[in-house]
Amino acid sequence: MPPLPSSTRPPRDRDLRRLRIVADVQAGWSYAAIGRREGISRERVRQIVAQALGEEGAGTKLDHARVQMARLEPALRLAAQAVADGDLAGIDRLIRVLDRLDKYSAVEDAGGAYDENARERLLTKLNTMAERMRAARERGTVGPDGRPAAASEAGGLDEADDVDLAG
Repeated sequence: MPPLPSSTRPPRDRDLRRLRIVADVQAGWSYAAIGRREGISRERVRQIVAQALGEEGAGTKLDHARVQMARLEPALRLAAQAVADGDLAGIDRLIRVLDRLDKYSAVEDAGGAYDENARERLLTKLNTMAERMRAARERGTVGPDGRPAAASEAGGLDEADDVDLAG
């Protein structure tokens, strides 16, 4: 049976997919890798993340930059530790991470006022989504890969998976 278009998917399945995608972004996966795993385009992943963050228009770039900066924090710590340990190759990695952080900081600075609690609110929202995913896994409504239990057991796409035909 071919996958159902997203408009005919049950809301629970759409919510679970959105939670999986946001959790994967928070864990550091690229949009392209998430798209391949979910069977949708990179652009559709970006749209889902923007929707999950409750963004429209200009806010999307700002929150995207914030998510990317949060994803880069562990890499920054590792690269800085490598340099501190005397690993010369770590210098290049540190410079690359800093360069990427600067790029996203420029977007954030251009975004206007960013109050002290905005980052915390964003991380709280992402952590809440991740916690919902963990709870769904514990209930058995999703498999270990984050897909609805039936799709995980079958090992492939089913009607609970959205496929973006335009991408």
